[in-house]
Amino acid sequence: MALYMYQASYTARSMAAQIKEPQDPVEAFRPTLVDLGAKLLVAGFPFGDYDVLVVYEAPDDMTAASVAMAIAAAGEVKSGKTTRLLSGQEWLEGLRKRHVVMRKAHPHEGHPSPELLRSPAPGPGALNGSSGHRGPPG
Repeated sequence: MALYMYQASYTARSMAAQIKEPQDPVEAFRPTLVDLGAKLLVAGFPFGDYDVLVVYEAPDDMTAASVAMAIAAAGEVKSGKTTRLLSGQEWLEGLRKRHVVMRKAHPHEGHPSPELLRSPAPGPGALNGSSGHRGPPG
């Protein structure tokens, strides 16, 4: 299962309702997570731009998108943000793959790989038609 972080800011109406009748909002959306096949791991209420932060596991990105849509459809949040989190193992795998990319990019010290030579990036003046000269005009 993949890890996701969901951050949301409440609407003024939602915040007013919570002040009037305090309840744990995490318990309000826990059933939504369960119904969609996700599992709540941790939740908290940060200071700053967001009012609630939830970390959960879900089988895939489509499930995470469904979670965000279901929460948005309830009309209690004015903004929400889902971030895919890497596990420690996924982070290590990414680091290992970076070494493979670096070896391909620099197989011999100072000599770029053929992959890099086949599709060069446009120079600094490619879009405006200049010669690419980087010094002051003269």
